Amino acid sequence: MSCEGPKHSACAGPRCGNIMLVKALIFGHMPGLVLSSAHGECLGPFILRLGAGASRWADGCGPVWPRPPGTADWSEKAGPAPCCWVGVRSFLSLLLAWIIFKAAFALVSEDTKKEVKQSKNLEKGGISRKSDVDLKGIVFVIQSQSNSFHAKRAEQLKQSILKQAANLTQELPRVLLLHQMSKQEGAWTILPLLPHFSVTYSRNSSWIFFCEEETRIQIPELLETLRRYDPSKEWFLGKALHDEESTIIHHYAFSENPTVFKYPDFAAGWALSVPLVNKLTKRLRSESLKSDFTIDLKHEIALYIWDKGDGRPLTSVPEFCTDAVNAYCATTFHSFLPLCGHPVKKEDIFFAVKTCKKFHGDRIPIVKQTWAGQASLIEYYSDHAESSIPTVDLGIPNTDRGHCGKTFAILERFLNHSHDKIAWLVIVDDDTLISISRLQHLLSCYDSSEPLFLGERYGYGLGTGGYSYVTGGGGMVFSREAIRRLLASKCRCYSNDAPDDMVLGMCFSGLGIPVTHSPLFHQARPVDYPRDYLSHQIPISFHKHWNIDPVKVYFTWLAPGEEDKARQETQKGFKEEL
Repeated sequence: MSCEGPKHSACAGPRCGNIMLVKALIFGHMPGLVLSSAHGECLGPFILRLGAGASRWADGCGPVWPRPPGTADWSEKAGPAPCCWVGVRSFLSLLLAWIIFKAAFALVSEDTKKEVKQSKNLEKGGISRKSDVDLKGIVFVIQSQSNSFHAKRAEQLKQSILKQAANLTQELPRVLLLHQMSKQEGAWTILPLLPHFSVTYSRNSSWIFFCEEETRIQIPELLETLRRYDPSKEWFLGKALHDEESTIIHHYAFSENPTVFKYPDFAAGWALSVPLVNKLTKRLRSESLKSDFTIDLKHEIALYIWDKGDGRPLTSVPEFCTDAVNAYCATTFHSFLPLCGHPVKKEDIFFAVKTCKKFHGDRIPIVKQTWAGQASLIEYYSDHAESSIPTVDLGIPNTDRGHCGKTFAILERFLNHSHDKIAWLVIVDDDTLISISRLQHLLSCYDSSEPLFLGERYGYGLGTGGYSYVTGGGGMVFSREAIRRLLASKCRCYSNDAPDDMVLGMCFSGLGIPVTHSPLFHQARPVDYPRDYLSHQIPISFHKHWNIDPVKVYFTWLAPGEEDKARQETQKGFKEEL
């Protein structure tokens, strides 16, 4: 409805006045509630005053009087025509609307200011609010393994990514399975493959995005997240972890303040921009990798990229998640224990505990107080026979370092003596803490007729043709077939005190039997790992009693009382469609 009328009578009545007041509210013309009747239009400032139970309009309209009772129109006797007349009830309703509007407007304005400020901060940091990244500009690399169970899980994730891409009607991205990319022993350490990524994908791609086989990816959210970062710059993106205290697995790096160094949680996914990949490739070509050992890959990759402060630190990305508590997450990771059919029977798993006489009195009682009662088949192998435990003397003298002679004697005893129908052998140290029930779940996903060497994977000399191995402290799991092939070969210890886990890795590598990695086995204590890292795990083992209460650690992290939770997560996570 337009607000038109004769000159000096711009508002034809209360309805028109209400409309103009609403317009004033909407457009913010309220510096004291103002409107004018100049040139016959309801515009400009007006002042609303209350008195004697009536509403009065003022400003530029001459004296203001209440509408005379019984008069249909304003007359000269009633005074010069005011702009509009509004009843008290109408005014109060509109005043309330005005207060609500101004409050909402203030909130929106404040949010807008914050958004603009954040945008400026992003631009200052080299982060663009929008880039032209689409799916064909992202190369997905799933950190897969060749074992049939893991290869299948990785393939399922690949199909999920491609299906989401098809639903977005975008050109399908390249999705690579790491174990298919190279026959090189150290391909799983990523860095040796960067030159390949640089040569093959630098022209047509912006990002190399890495993830684990159980990482869940929401492709639209991932695209939106990566578009915030200028792909022409060097970026190292991920969910940031840090050490709460200096730890042996990181060689006590940053011991003065270990929290300052950030490294990515692979479970949440992590990304390298192609310019950074190209820069790292140049460095790799000019100087070989110097580290002999690969212990914690995620930490070591971050150290290499950081390059003692001359390279890129990790940029923490909140959309890279390991849980699903936030709706904005582009990635999540399901904490579940794999279960493929029924758990393996306890009678199908034989446990061999390596010990020696000097630890019979303190370590063996802890084994018996914690996890040994859950084992159906267990023996303690020592340099001294003690019937009260009992221990088995294998005739191999104890050594202060590596126990290769003792370990190979255990393997031969398992294969050639009374354990011919048992599918699995697990060798642990006398200060290893392990959950047998969870191990039963995990082993249900592997075929004991295949050669399997399972545990926490380390590497030695992988940049120069070395080998991977299962670190012994967290527990080494062997299928009977793996032991049969090993002992049928001529690969043996070069001395009784050689490091048994490394010799085994070298032997299996020579036989073409790859290490199968599970992050649920741990070479160190819980305090040696970031809390955020352990929060999305259902651990199977920890190692060492140093400065901890091992019984408390067992019942906190590994005891069968947690089994119900593990089983629930198993069923929920494993049955979920990728």
